[in-house]
Amino acid sequence: MAEHFDIAIIGAGPAGTFAAYTAAKEGTRAVVFEEHEKIGEPVHCGECLSELAAKRLGIELPQEAISLQVKGVRLVFPNRLSSFIEERGFTLEKEKFEQFLGRLGAEQGATYKMRHRVSGIARENGGWKIATTQGEYSAKIIIDASGAAAVASKLLKLNPEPAKVVGLQYELAPIESDGFIDFFLWPRLAPNGYLWVIPKSNGRANVGLVTNEQPKIRAYLDAFVQEYGLQDKKKVGKIAFGGYIPASGALPNTYSDGILLCGDAAGFASPVFEGGTSLAMTSGKFAAEVAAEAIAKGDTSKSALAKYERLWRAEFPDYNTLVAGKKRLYGFSEQELNKIAKLIPRNLSSLSLLDRLKVGANILCFAPSLFAKGFVPAMEALGKSRAQYYGW
Repeated sequence: MAEHFDIAIIGAGPAGTFAAYTAAKEGTRAVVFEEHEKIGEPVHCGECLSELAAKRLGIELPQEAISLQVKGVRLVFPNRLSSFIEERGFTLEKEKFEQFLGRLGAEQGATYKMRHRVSGIARENGGWKIATTQGEYSAKIIIDASGAAAVASKLLKLNPEPAKVVGLQYELAPIESDGFIDFFLWPRLAPNGYLWVIPKSNGRANVGLVTNEQPKIRAYLDAFVQEYGLQDKKKVGKIAFGGYIPASGALPNTYSDGILLCGDAAGFASPVFEGGTSLAMTSGKFAAEVAAEAIAKGDTSKSALAKYERLWRAEFPDYNTLVAGKKRLYGFSEQELNKIAKLIPRNLSSLSLLDRLKVGANILCFAPSLFAKGFVPAMEALGKSRAQYYGW
């Protein structure tokens, strides 16, 4: 007979591992199906996590998972002018971080089935029959935490295919750092996206970009490395690594009968800079709590799981508004971005109402056409990329 679990989680990324930890802590039998041999490998993201995110989730990162403590985020415009936000956080050794989350779940009793790619799911006796490359299993509830692949959502045709962008990065060394993560709005080298230099320990840095122009991404990345003066730096480890990121906001259906979607599988990625780790873990926590409650009550119907969407909507920003603002931001030309760079404060950490009015007056006096192109919603989307809004 197929091995049975209360909750089956697809994917051992931050969403899946934190869901497993929460589900096991709630007293349910939880299993995670992961297609790869090791948790956290391969690494797909820029490896950033805010201090606030860790505090909110009640976790203390082990030293081996912390690559570097950082002061905040800096935004670099095409003319090399920059503005910064001070908010402390970490760059991670992401594979060590995800393995740490996996250990938390295992210590609570969660089961991990590695090299188990989920290939089919079907309703059976009010629960699920789950086919994997290593055999069949059954569960009362599925949590899809499979990232942008959205395995369960696709198999069940729960949602239309979302818009996606693709990220690619090198790990280079040695690169000097002053403790800030640098994001670059340079449309010429990252159309409808951005570039980054994310410092890590021992002089290493992730250097990469996100764009919707996949065929040109390697050429854009190599051009940025050359233009930013990093062409003589040594490539560390893999030649290049990255992956797909959902870019159109939360999916229309993040739950249904006996199933919940979290993390990238639900479309949860921060506006503008597509940060997803904090959103992934928080949505995984919500999904596991709601699933455990539904199992305890003996009702895993869609109506019983509706609480999940109420939770994430109350906690996360309004993605419809912010995705629209992101499009406005990415619609600015390099010349317009350079005007913005000259007219906004260098320190964006704490802007008072008076500061905001001054910015508005500057734009009205020196670049009024920016208002018609969506300056206000673009700046709102940028501001909601901060840690307090689950930006990283």
